[in-house]
Amino acid sequence: MPIQEYIVRAKGATWQVWRGAQLLGAESTQMDAVCLAEAAAYSAAARGERSKILVGDLDGVPIEFPTIEPRGLQAGIEKAPPERG
Repeated sequence: MPIQEYIVRAKGATWQVWRGAQLLGAESTQMDAVCLAEAAAYSAAARGERSKILVGDLDGVPIEFPTIEPRGLQAGIEKAPPERG
C-alpha cells in the first residue's frame, strides 16, 4: 500500500507543507506547519490512505514521524468484513 508523504520545510521566513509537488499551505512557525501536515495526514488516514510526515530541519537532516495508518490497519489489525446473518 503506497504512503502519502507530507513534507514540512523552511522557505525563507515561512514553513511550507507539501504533498508531492502540491503546496498545501505555508505557516509562520514550524509547529503550525507540522499541525497543518498532521491534519492533512489524519484526513488521508480517514479516507483509507497511509501517510507519513517528514520535517526538514534547519541542519538538513529530516525528522520522520511514525506512519499514520488508516483506522483498522493500526496495530496490524485489519477490518473484518461484516458478518452475514
